[in-house]
Amino acid sequence: MTVELDGESVTVFVDGLTAPSKLVVVGTGHDVGPIAELGAQADFRVSVVGFRGAAAKADRFPAASEVVSTSPARMTDEFDFDANTYVVVATHNFVDDRLAIEALLDTPVPYVGLMGPHERFEEMLDDFEDEGTTFTDAQLARLYTPVGLDLGGGSPYQIALSIVSEVLAVKNGREPRHLRTREGTIHDRIELSTDGSG
Repeated sequence: MTVELDGESVTVFVDGLTAPSKLVVVGTGHDVGPIAELGAQADFRVSVVGFRGAAAKADRFPAASEVVSTSPARMTDEFDFDANTYVVVATHNFVDDRLAIEALLDTPVPYVGLMGPHERFEEMLDDFEDEGTTFTDAQLARLYTPVGLDLGGGSPYQIALSIVSEVLAVKNGREPRHLRTREGTIHDRIELSTDGSG
């Protein structure tokens, strides 16, 4: 790129770097390891959050950049859940899932994935309603349950692949579909201005 600097033209090479997006996996069960591993391979900075201290050990999740043991009530104090953070809730504990979902929907995260069948979440919504807790349509639009794309797999890594793929689709603003149906380039192009403004 060529820019004008003090009346002279200067050619510069621009290599833009952005901080990696964060993927927070809430839970410490057998299915969390593959999600953390594939998430890290997909260039997310992965954190694992456990609600049971004995299971939240770094050596169980070597792909995670951090492993934290906390409680659902303190989770949002431990992490900065910002608009560049994507969360998968996989505690497999109904009460912990409810507490985590309620806390996360009050943050600006663009994606909250919840493991479990539709019926389980419907039961959760009934409980919230009984307690007088309601969510806006905008909050619920960020909640993906059952989590993952319908890829047809059932093994832990196949499930993890469907979850990380869904997170990537949301992060990149894509509607999952076959590339053979996409017109134009496979990857979006970034346009840089030549006036030095960005």
